[in-house]
Amino acid sequence: MPSMYASTFEFLSAEIFGRDKRFQVDGSLLSAKNISAAIKQVFNFNMVFGPFKKSMVDKIKWKSYIPQDIREYSINKINEARAERLNKWKNFLQEPGAAKGLFDEPVDEELAAKIENNNALKLIVWNAVNSEVKENNRHIPVPFNQKALKETVNYFNDLAPKDRQVACANISFLDYYTHRLRDNLLMDMNLSENNSVWVKIPSIKHDPFNKEANIKKLEILSCKNWCTRSSVDKAEAALEDGDFYIYLERNKAKLWEPLVGMTTAKGKIDQIQGVENNNIVPLKLVDEIEDFINKSNLKCHSGIYDEGPKAYQAILISKKLNEQAGVSGKTFARAIKENDTQAMFDALGVKNRKVEGDMLEIGTYKTSYNLMQTSGITVPYSMFGLNEDDLLADVKKIDGNFVLYNKNPLYNSLITHFPSKLETVTGKIECTKKQYEKFGEDMLRAVDGKADRIIVHN
Repeated sequence: MPSMYASTFEFLSAEIFGRDKRFQVDGSLLSAKNISAAIKQVFNFNMVFGPFKKSMVDKIKWKSYIPQDIREYSINKINEARAERLNKWKNFLQEPGAAKGLFDEPVDEELAAKIENNNALKLIVWNAVNSEVKENNRHIPVPFNQKALKETVNYFNDLAPKDRQVACANISFLDYYTHRLRDNLLMDMNLSENNSVWVKIPSIKHDPFNKEANIKKLEILSCKNWCTRSSVDKAEAALEDGDFYIYLERNKAKLWEPLVGMTTAKGKIDQIQGVENNNIVPLKLVDEIEDFINKSNLKCHSGIYDEGPKAYQAILISKKLNEQAGVSGKTFARAIKENDTQAMFDALGVKNRKVEGDMLEIGTYKTSYNLMQTSGITVPYSMFGLNEDDLLADVKKIDGNFVLYNKNPLYNSLITHFPSKLETVTGKIECTKKQYEKFGEDMLRAVDGKADRIIVHN
């Protein structure tokens, strides 16, 4: 029973030992009666403050155009930053009373006293700050902050024994610590009393005297999936480009959660990201974002580039995803999530009908969608977050052209294989040379062997 443990930290230690086999703690030692012996054991065998996990070049998902030397340089910087931060945490946890040289401010004696002889607490803190650091990501640990740490320790220490299990299941130590970092910043800005807030972080050009403070502010307020939070020098680079805007809301647990990040360049909103960091504006917040942009008299950049849409297109994409997909009653976003190909074709304005069971016949297929008829603003299908292989999986016949090529390479089809059920294309097939080299035989079969109906672009 969680309430039987001497402290919340001993209860959490048992949870860690139970799921992390590297500590090799026998199950019989996880009880409230024996957990202190287990904690003593792992500290005596120096199993807590081990080497940190280094980011590995070959385990990171890179954009294909990033050169190998840049990848290696980036990872070296990440690992240097990890070492610097984790050494600071480790030095404080191992000898909190002797950590005066670690800070620009005096050591909080009350905090040091709480940690000094409490190995369970040391284990919880160290486990928390290491939890996001993995070989296959570029995260760096949260920054050390005495005030936020003290507030977090007090929160968990003061939990009533009967409340431990529910409270700890809903809020992790790292979640609460990160919240305290953010809330303390927002209190300094007189914004903490709100349930939602937009924060403007001025660029280095606009506020050069507070450069370091603003870089730190951006890192702390950013979502963990954004490069401004998880990668070295990215927060500084973002503020070199322009001001940064962040929208935060309190979640169900009343903790601050960053939901939208907007970069600027040359005075205009450049990119808009949500928690998923997938170039899609959070669908439920499109109106909130547009309202803020309009009230703030901000303008948006327009265009498509190799990593995603600019702000103007990003908003239009999310509006489209919120629209009903044909007669299905589903939104386009839901149709994509459920892989409802007929509803997706309806949303994209592609004529379609069922021909045999779940097989489809569709009209001309192109790899881009016109978001705004009056201005000709188009985006590739991939910008909606859909997979073209899945979209075409049940297509038996294309009564029209099958267009896989575009003058702009960013708009070329991203299919990885020729649709396995596609038997007939009544019109022409347009493709790149590379696509033809991969799918040429299947293309010839689909056009009944008539090579003149296949147009290959160099």
